[in-house]
Amino acid sequence: MRETVWLSSIVPKSRSKDWDAWLVVVYLWFAFFLAYVARQSIFSIFPILRSELHFTEVQLGLTGTVFLWIYSLGNPIGGYLGDRLPKNKLVISSVILWSFCTLMVGTTGSVSGLLFWRGALALAQAPYIPIAITLITQMHSEYSRSSAISLHSTGQFVGIIFGGWYGGYLADFLGWRWMLWIVALAGILYAPLLYWLIREKGESQGSQAKPAARENISLMKVLLIPTYAGLCLAFFAACAMLWMLYTWLPDFLQAKFNLSLASAGLTATAYVQVSMIIGLFCGASIGDKLMKRDKRARLYVMIAGLSTCSPFLYLLAQGELLGQLKLAALGYGFFQGLFTANLFASVVDIIPKESRGFGVGFCNMIGGIAGGLAALLVGLLKAHFTVERLFGFAAGLGLGASVLLGITLWLFFLRDYRRAHPEAICGI
Repeated sequence: MRETVWLSSIVPKSRSKDWDAWLVVVYLWFAFFLAYVARQSIFSIFPILRSELHFTEVQLGLTGTVFLWIYSLGNPIGGYLGDRLPKNKLVISSVILWSFCTLMVGTTGSVSGLLFWRGALALAQAPYIPIAITLITQMHSEYSRSSAISLHSTGQFVGIIFGGWYGGYLADFLGWRWMLWIVALAGILYAPLLYWLIREKGESQGSQAKPAARENISLMKVLLIPTYAGLCLAFFAACAMLWMLYTWLPDFLQAKFNLSLASAGLTATAYVQVSMIIGLFCGASIGDKLMKRDKRARLYVMIAGLSTCSPFLYLLAQGELLGQLKLAALGYGFFQGLFTANLFASVVDIIPKESRGFGVGFCNMIGGIAGGLAALLVGLLKAHFTVERLFGFAAGLGLGASVLLGITLWLFFLRDYRRAHPEAICGI
């Protein structure tokens, strides 16, 4: 019970408790990093899957789509449970289960078996993000939430960079099955350590905490918040662009520039992800600081990021030289980072605290559906359109979504913020 009380605590005020709040972000960072290595590394071994397990182009696309769609559908359920059950126990259960599923992916000998265990992996990882983000936002004020969430999010991007290189390198060096078994073992070993670390912090903060009051808030009312709907649609476009790159850029680079598996995997992830991490910290810092002046600040930063990263995606696909592609990838990643840094903090800003887990989970579900759809459509349409043109279509979607988000900001945001924070109307 002490752990449950802690997770419902109000933002800590003492310096030691502030430090504890940031330490929990760091502990969760390592779990998030391992989760992304487990899910991302398989995209670096498409040529091996073609030759050894006889995957078709559409089936390769399904390695991303099956994962993302099952993961996405599980997100709001995980968030709903996280609003009602001890978050630390749910997080640890997720880590243990996805580690086991990763182990099983490495044992499969067929297309259907691999896709089945990818789906199981997705279901196991689904509760993590909505629970971790709501846990973090409970421990940080609205003036540090973007920074805390962004710090945690870098685990994703570092995991993608490492996973892109690791997947290709270990597949060449030890074999693709060992590549999966090693990361599974790392997750199994880290899970009990993470439980102990979070439990210790829970006990240190739980002694003086009081449970937050719970209200029965209709989930449909959350979905009908106009600003929330606008954020979900913008996230749909952003994830469609991003997952198109995650899934197909390594294969695109290998075919266009004749790179090795390890080099293609590293190039496809490193430039986008490093610049995205920089964009995350810049966007989070700007969003948190400007929130003190204008509650709409985070959405301003998001609109700037989404509207600017879209043209860079188009330029990335059109580059005839590898150097041009790398520069475009840097620009795309930076401005995508500005957008991503403020997304979930903006979601929390406009949703009552009793439903934040569900709100974060449902929004993440929309992004996952978009990413899975984009990964699958590229596989389906490659026979009819060039990859360059398909990337161009996605860039247009991003520009349109940024315009829609701007309209939503001006028409609905202040009203939606006041409804979520009736005690803090002044200063808006």
